[in-house]
Amino acid sequence: MEQTNTAPRILVLGASGLTGKAVVQALKTRKETFSIVLASRKKEQVKQWHDEGEHAVYIDLNDARTFPVALKGITRIYLLTGYTVEMIHQSKTLVDAAVDAGVDFIVHLGIFGNGKMTNPHFAWHEMIDSYIKASGIKWSILHPNTFYSQIPVFAPIINGVMQSFIGDKKTGFVAVKDIAEVAALVLAEGPEKHADKHYFLSTENVNIADAAHLLSEVTEKQISYLAHTPADLFAAIESGQFVLPEDREKTYSDSGLGLLQEVYDGRLDSLAVTTNTVSDLLGRPAISLKDWMKENLSLFNLTI
Repeated sequence: MEQTNTAPRILVLGASGLTGKAVVQALKTRKETFSIVLASRKKEQVKQWHDEGEHAVYIDLNDARTFPVALKGITRIYLLTGYTVEMIHQSKTLVDAAVDAGVDFIVHLGIFGNGKMTNPHFAWHEMIDSYIKASGIKWSILHPNTFYSQIPVFAPIINGVMQSFIGDKKTGFVAVKDIAEVAALVLAEGPEKHADKHYFLSTENVNIADAAHLLSEVTEKQISYLAHTPADLFAAIESGQFVLPEDREKTYSDSGLGLLQEVYDGRLDSLAVTTNTVSDLLGRPAISLKDWMKENLSLFNLTI
């Protein structure tokens, strides 16, 4: 990939994280002319990237004073958010700084919603979407359904049995790799093709029985399952039997738990759909859950 002084400069927030790293990898496979700038709040990470020959900048989303230097010369931003309620003011102030810096395109990794979501975390994302749209900067919003990688976390295998905490409800899923390749395409092709576009990404619509069946096929071992309720999960957390990921603060975690309740009681039946967006944009089939399981068996607590 050639890089010139007039080529777009794409800033990737969270470039060392799950989706950010995948977006960087996908961008590096694109044939368009642009430069990639990696962003991190960890100065040691920025130094490591520099040592590896990458373009990288330090940015602290809780300190807007770091924004002008980080955004100098940037024309496009991949905006993703962290796992705290701070995502709201962080995104707002970054968008303000992007306007001042002359950024012309923001691609936001949002949520799979209809613009009127009531779950706090989903509502926060929709507020950010609205603020970006009102900023005057051209935008595209990606709306991924649940990541496949959340299945081992929230449908864990305990004592050889896959556990669900949304009963037998179905919901949509998508691979992070597919999200990243869509993001890379949109960032690389830019606002000329993708301004004012919403892209809803949902490849498979499955419940716990479907997931256990697929995992059984992949492992050639019968995987049984139990369909619990959110109330069962809340009790397990209270007793210490189930531990939430440590990188989620309480407000964010409570919102996530509320999301499970909304799926279970039917308020989020709108998530139980699939779309053709990945294949339409990338010109290849989306990654199936079965194929994802084959590549990621190590994430499951299996004894095979």
